[in-house]
Amino acid sequence: MVSPEDVFQEFADSEGAQKHYREHNAKRDEVAEEELQPLINEFQNDDVDVVEFKSRIDGLNKRNQLWGFDGFIGQMHFNKLLNAAPDESKFGDRLRKAIQTPGSIAEAGEKIDSFAEYTQRLKDNDIDSDPFPKSTIFLLSYFWHIQEPTEWPIFYPTSEQYLGDEGLLDTDAPYGTRYANFVETLDELQAEAETQLESTVEYRDIANAVYWHEEWDESATKGEETSGGTEARDTFVDVDKPYLPPVVADLDEVAAGTEGAVNRYAPVDTDLAVVFEQKCGTLFEMLGFDTELLGQGSGRNPDGIAVAARNDYAVIYDAKKRQDGYRIGRDDRTIREYIEAHTRRLRDQGKQHIYFAIVSSSFRDTEESTLRDLRTNTDIDNIVLLKAKVLQELLRMRLEEPYLNLDDMEWVFGNRPGEIQSEELENIVPEWRQDDSGFSVS
Repeated sequence: MVSPEDVFQEFADSEGAQKHYREHNAKRDEVAEEELQPLINEFQNDDVDVVEFKSRIDGLNKRNQLWGFDGFIGQMHFNKLLNAAPDESKFGDRLRKAIQTPGSIAEAGEKIDSFAEYTQRLKDNDIDSDPFPKSTIFLLSYFWHIQEPTEWPIFYPTSEQYLGDEGLLDTDAPYGTRYANFVETLDELQAEAETQLESTVEYRDIANAVYWHEEWDESATKGEETSGGTEARDTFVDVDKPYLPPVVADLDEVAAGTEGAVNRYAPVDTDLAVVFEQKCGTLFEMLGFDTELLGQGSGRNPDGIAVAARNDYAVIYDAKKRQDGYRIGRDDRTIREYIEAHTRRLRDQGKQHIYFAIVSSSFRDTEESTLRDLRTNTDIDNIVLLKAKVLQELLRMRLEEPYLNLDDMEWVFGNRPGEIQSEELENIVPEWRQDDSGFSVS
């Protein structure tokens, strides 16, 4: 292992890491001050309920992946807690108290132990959601850090593992004690680093240095430099074509009606919208669903129904070929008809959860109120928007990792309404495979 002193020095000497984290930290400060802190205040003041708070926190962290909250131990854990809570209002009150910043390290430990015990009770009483008590440390420390960044460090798994390996942290201690010791250890490292580097060091600088040492990939910054910024770099959504069967490898091109797709299917004299429907059905079958194709020629119907035969859910899906992206607009009436026409039959077949998915090249001007209305006023459990590229990526993961099953994939359709982003697909990796999958948070 490399000593903390050497880790700090390596981090300080790396121009790539310094440039990346200067920009990263500046963005963190901006988002925390202008968006996250006001939202937390609204929640603390009871101006928004816990359901809206969860949704807006999710959206902010998906758009600004700066703290690692959008993964398993952050947002997904939050989702599990809310799903397991028998009373949303009482859970919201409990969370409001928990995320209030502590007055001392001792109080921080007590808050973590208390909320972890509460999480364990939710876990024991709800076999479906399965929240993980240890994630309490990350969850609460994230909210404390956003509010008082110089007082409370985020408990990152990478930092915990490194400090444990160095003998600087007892990773088997009770959760509250572990976080209290974590803060004390970082205080000592902070003082040592400031002396060594002759500059001010924050908690996040220590976390950044450890993450850079343990997980850093220099190609990340090189990719940003050559692509013109982080927004242009989206490696997760880029489909690795060799892993996709040829029949669905061009699903994204067909969805967008590209010139290449038009020319490719012109000889078969089949409308490209029909080709897209057929390919979507084939892809759902490859994922493991029993797929009932409807669509063209079957009257007023969605394009298909994907049934998880050995599970308790089904997905009604509609494929929308669009060059400029799909907008629901007035189609909500049609979607409502599709739902009403098929949910009763699916319920009779024993499907406890029924989801609706729209697949297209991209989406624009989506009104969340429309999705909420459909979810609230129809017999559907959730409605999601899936880019064709995201569906391809889901299949690639399924073919590369045969342990993934339809139980795991239900997260994509049932977690939350709205557009599912490619980076969210990491959430379907089972907890027991997190270490093997290369998943990390920082």
